[in-house]
Amino acid sequence: MARSVDKNLKKLPLGAIKPTGWLLDEMTLMANLQRRLGALRGLVRNGEWESSEELPRFVRGITLLGAALDDKHLQDKATSFLQTILSSANEGGDFGPKGRMTSTPKIEGVKALLTYYEATGNEKILPFLKRFFKNQFNTFSMKPLWYDSRARLLEEIPAIEAVYRETDLEWLHDLGEKLRDASNDWFRLADKFPYKRGYAKYVSPGALKRIKKIVETYDVLSAQPSKKLKPLTADFVQKQWKKQLPAIETDGVNLAKAAKYAATYGRFIGDDNLKNLSVKLINALNKYHGTPMGMFASDFHLREGAPTDGIDLRASVEMIESLVEVLRETADYSLADILERIVFNVVPTACFADCTAVQDVTLVNQVESSATRTMPLSESEYSNAYLTKKLSRGAISALSAFPLYMQAACMVKDNELNFLTYTPCTMDMLVDGCKLTLSERTSYPFRNTVVFKVEHTSGEPQVKINFRVPKNTTMQLISGGQVVASGTKQISVKCTLRTGSTFMLKMDIPLTVEEVGKNSFSLYKGNLLMSLKMPCDIKISEEDRRIYYVNFIKKWNVAPMLTRRGAGGNRSLYEAETTSVNEISSTPFSFETPPFELHIRCKNVINWDYDVNGFTQIPSKPVFSEESLERIFLPVGCSLLHITQFPKCLK
Repeated sequence: MARSVDKNLKKLPLGAIKPTGWLLDEMTLMANLQRRLGALRGLVRNGEWESSEELPRFVRGITLLGAALDDKHLQDKATSFLQTILSSANEGGDFGPKGRMTSTPKIEGVKALLTYYEATGNEKILPFLKRFFKNQFNTFSMKPLWYDSRARLLEEIPAIEAVYRETDLEWLHDLGEKLRDASNDWFRLADKFPYKRGYAKYVSPGALKRIKKIVETYDVLSAQPSKKLKPLTADFVQKQWKKQLPAIETDGVNLAKAAKYAATYGRFIGDDNLKNLSVKLINALNKYHGTPMGMFASDFHLREGAPTDGIDLRASVEMIESLVEVLRETADYSLADILERIVFNVVPTACFADCTAVQDVTLVNQVESSATRTMPLSESEYSNAYLTKKLSRGAISALSAFPLYMQAACMVKDNELNFLTYTPCTMDMLVDGCKLTLSERTSYPFRNTVVFKVEHTSGEPQVKINFRVPKNTTMQLISGGQVVASGTKQISVKCTLRTGSTFMLKMDIPLTVEEVGKNSFSLYKGNLLMSLKMPCDIKISEEDRRIYYVNFIKKWNVAPMLTRRGAGGNRSLYEAETTSVNEISSTPFSFETPPFELHIRCKNVINWDYDVNGFTQIPSKPVFSEESLERIFLPVGCSLLHITQFPKCLK
């Protein structure tokens, strides 16, 4: 087996990129959110790990936040919670919550431990992981795995690679092969993606419930076998696994995680071609299940991408991580556009402006957030309501979103700097043998300029710099007041960096119309999805004061007026928008003070209303009013409820 290689882009170490500007404000709000979550019961009880995978997810989130913010309180808190994971280990090296068969919490635990090691360099972590991997290697055939535990085995590969780099133990490669062979064949699925419709075409809701009931029953009772249950033999598990495959392979979180597996496994074994399968899977998910928000539809299994289909926040954050990893291996700029769309649209839309409340599932067109909008396969009857002071899967996942996104700000390769996304931050790096501190001052995506300044360098490194040009954008590189280069996909320059050197990117970001299917469209300002601005009413549930219901106050059924296709086959607004620019506040995704607003000429859609299920299906043959009116639009992340996909209104 070839030694693992890392010949593509490299991420900067955790803590090397520090947020500033609006990103610092947003991550500070997320840090406040974790304080409420960490105080709740359900993560640790009586000093022991509770049964779920939420503890390691929470630890990973606050570890990432603590490293990015250089926050000692968060770092100490992560250490405290991590100790519970470490103390769960037995003498043989196995670890995890007691009394459960599933390995899913362990897999998430492995990820949390690796992140903690990358953030702190703690010397206990790699030996701990080595003991666990050796135990796993020795006992793998004796522990029957199914459902998520088996589907997610390749989540462990980056941690196995980290231990391998330090120890050079060949049995770690053998373990990687075992995990690859036992897990779901995600590489086959990526090569010929079979799920081109919603999950119901492949597995019924009733079958899904039965499968989950069987898995949960054996999981809980594995330590106390029941005479009424069939023995948990290898043959029984294998038969169940085959029955479970459609459920496993249409699960949104599983698919979002699997998007990176070919790339990370290929890096581990030295096969640089496998990364192409990851790109292929990402493209298939977007082609058949994509939404205007950038994330494929799942609530919590694959949906077809209609404006009333849900988008799972946990799956979205998993997709952020996968996109960063595949972007690292491929430098495929189209992945950076998907990454930005999820971060700028899905994550803030799922949260209150101050991040005090989070919903697990959001919609492209969402006119109400309440228990009456229960998702069909929800794990909670409140998935479509905003939850505060509640240990929800969405809130815990949200902690990791912006720190993961920030890893794509700059990646290095030899003497090459690659700016893949643009965000306000400072970066410390080693390039051409010199220590370099670079600041990036920008309000992108809300503004169109980015200013880089070399704050300090220990020498005069000679570097090549590659700047990605975002989708639907043209960009100029300006230095010394002169335009040095311009482009629509990438700008590359070679230069010598000195302390005090500055250069600026200036972008032209027009409002664009993107058709969604045959009968509808969405509006974008760069990768910001635009939504109709409508006032909302917020009420606290009478049953549980931690649950917030939100409703539109006024009628939302309008559509911007478009021209017919132009010479290039594209559409545009019938009447050009006007823009109102506001200051960017300490809550950047704010309804009251959004960074900017667009005034757009619209018409009422007379026959666009609720259907029998209370959702807002776009009419196939819309009827428009004669009169037009000007309506306000804002970035969708600034709204609690939103309309972002509209019927075609052609003038």
